[in-house]
Amino acid sequence: MNNLLALPPVLQTVLSVVVAILILLATITIHEFGHYIVGKLLKFKINEFAIGMGPAIYKKTKKNGEVFSIRLFPLGGFCAFEGEDEDDQTVAKKNAREAASGQGDGDRGQKKLSKDAFNNKKPWQRILVLIAGASFNFIAAVIIVMISFTAYGHFGFAAKEVASTPSPLEQAYQLKEDDLLVAVDGKFLYFTTDLIDALNGKKKGDIVEVSVIRDGRKFTQEVALRADVSTDRMDDVHSSFDALGIATVLYVNGTEGSVFGEGSYIYRIKDRAEYESCTRVYTLNQLYESLKTLKDGESLTVYVPDGQEKKEVNLTAPVDFDLIDKENRSEVLKAFGIDGGLLYYQVASETVRFGFFEGLGRAVVYSVRTVPVTIKSFAQLISGKLPLSSVSGPVGTISMTSQYVSMGFKYMLNIASLIGLSVAIFNLLPIPALDGARAIFVLIEWIRKKPINRNVEGLIHFIGLILLIGFAILVDLLKVF
Repeated sequence: MNNLLALPPVLQTVLSVVVAILILLATITIHEFGHYIVGKLLKFKINEFAIGMGPAIYKKTKKNGEVFSIRLFPLGGFCAFEGEDEDDQTVAKKNAREAASGQGDGDRGQKKLSKDAFNNKKPWQRILVLIAGASFNFIAAVIIVMISFTAYGHFGFAAKEVASTPSPLEQAYQLKEDDLLVAVDGKFLYFTTDLIDALNGKKKGDIVEVSVIRDGRKFTQEVALRADVSTDRMDDVHSSFDALGIATVLYVNGTEGSVFGEGSYIYRIKDRAEYESCTRVYTLNQLYESLKTLKDGESLTVYVPDGQEKKEVNLTAPVDFDLIDKENRSEVLKAFGIDGGLLYYQVASETVRFGFFEGLGRAVVYSVRTVPVTIKSFAQLISGKLPLSSVSGPVGTISMTSQYVSMGFKYMLNIASLIGLSVAIFNLLPIPALDGARAIFVLIEWIRKKPINRNVEGLIHFIGLILLIGFAILVDLLKVF
């Protein structure tokens, strides 16, 4: 898989997309196989097990009447139980209606579903079958995580650069360049949300204990926080990075005809003889504060990238610069050919290595901790705290997965496990058309000793399916437009 990186770009992209589709297909097949195997153990009547969706390109009927099929489109699959959305009563009514209208076959009204049809089974058996798909996804994901953690380690993030500071306290208690963060105040960092949770509510000047790996050795580094951390969004990791003093790189958008091309960044302001001692630029506001003090015709020399080197660029104030409102940051920046910018934190994804048995244990903990993180992200999506752009539909998922695949086998394992865990958790949510909602209907039937009208339940699940498909299409379209 790592040889994928050595292939021509076009072929690499095609193969990455193919592998990404196969990962999604395998995830769905594992899910449906979970329904199938538990259904077989509990003697449910199964009509068909299909891999893929659409027209069948291969079919085989077993002696017991079960059909195994492979279908044209490799996105989907199903395990079709007899009588999933009906029972003997609804079948009898349907057959009676057909007989009365002359559409029946004469004796059809006397036929009933098999005793092993889905809705003729006991509620606890149906619930086991319904949750089996997610359970198989979760088990498969845990196995993948175990392989990944024991072979490669856990993906963490390293501080590639620490921002300079005039504060003696912050200078005395700070991270070092290339520190790989492992834990904060004893809490292991499985996700960026763990870092947010560990620092949230702390104030500038608070001292925290950060476990780091530096030069291959693990030890505890005390860090004086450089900013308050207060957020209710689980994707707001930037305030935590700021508090830890992780440096940013300022990428600028150039106006038409400016000296800044696509992807240019301003690294330092030249105010000293030696490059390393020149003032480092961390934010757009910092650059603005230096530019607005210039007079007509005066220049500020900055360093921008030139291949692997840095080159000097003179930002010269236009002749009418004194007439510009200096409190209007946008106007000041545009006078120098800058139309806004983006900040990128100097962090890199690196692996925290474990011993074999610790890796197995960490893999289980990581998988279990994924559950509340996923549920919380879904809740924040519903409440509007997280934007729709933070989720992906099928097209976005394939695109993201293919990018991971192209980076190497360990990245492919990582995304495959995350997809499996996400599918497992999402399917158990109480959303119509999903297994979680179906299990709730069965539970209600178990408690009240009779089912909710099957036609009503079927309509609810149908509407839920349409809304889910619409939502998936919407989030993909939003990423395009």
